[in-house]
Amino acid sequence: MSKRNVVVFGATGEIGGRIARLAVDAGHKVYGVSRGTNARCVVNLDGVEMISGDKNDEAFMAGLGARLDYDAVIDSVPNINTISLVKRFFPKASNVFFCSSTGTFVPLQCMPANEEHPWREKTGVNFYAQCQRDGAALDLYASEGFPITIFRPTNIIGAGRIPLELWGGRNIEFFRTLRDNRELTIPDCEHILVQSGYNWDLASAFVLGLSVPDVVRGEIFIISCKRAITLGKYLRAAMEFLGSKSELKIVPPKELLNINPSVTWVNGLDFLMEHMSLDISKAERVLGYRPSKTTEEGLVDALQWCREAGLL
Repeated sequence: MSKRNVVVFGATGEIGGRIARLAVDAGHKVYGVSRGTNARCVVNLDGVEMISGDKNDEAFMAGLGARLDYDAVIDSVPNINTISLVKRFFPKASNVFFCSSTGTFVPLQCMPANEEHPWREKTGVNFYAQCQRDGAALDLYASEGFPITIFRPTNIIGAGRIPLELWGGRNIEFFRTLRDNRELTIPDCEHILVQSGYNWDLASAFVLGLSVPDVVRGEIFIISCKRAITLGKYLRAAMEFLGSKSELKIVPPKELLNINPSVTWVNGLDFLMEHMSLDISKAERVLGYRPSKTTEEGLVDALQWCREAGLL
């Protein structure tokens, strides 16, 4: 595998930091760009040449592209403005990788869904801003050869952040309630499918993409753990780790909004109630992607980190 010179935007973030770490470990030269530090768990970035700056600042991006020796750009938290700035100021990049989300696909019309699933239209629950950004980048590939690759991870899990709970967010109070064996009110969602992606596994897909530069341009890759599980099984895994004997009170989703004011519907409970079952075979076949953890194992890692961080 040839060694690459890679610019990683968002290099102090949960996924960006892990991409930078794994890229260095693979022998690549890595420039890590960030506006500052991240309060969450940060990986060891030894070997990454760190640069402080704002990727939305045109003057900064122009100067950065002019002075760095690079052939690939990875943006772990891209926005619509990133497209034009990277296109203008990093013309030597033979690959540009954006991190998106499988939230662009919902509601799923088939399961497991693959990269051919419709995603460009606004559905009321999908991540439409990301759909617009991804569509603009892929349209530039089709019209001008912009060397974009879109990676779409599922719900991120693992050490470094509070895991998803059954209120549709990442509220640590949910898991504290389980830890303390208190009654827990949840929506009627135990049959809903969830599919998480372990953060180190997700980061590995981007690094694998660097080794096959010619076959990934203009492509979308779903990255995740191997298969979906029900939220009921997910909850039982959390309860087992925490030794919880909590009684569960199951109510209709809309009723939970009245019972628990911390729960929101839009971009919260509404999304939780959507099945997530995705096919990662394209990433396996083209990238050699091999997820190391299941959703349950990633959940346990996340809860262990919460405990070690004093959150539980």
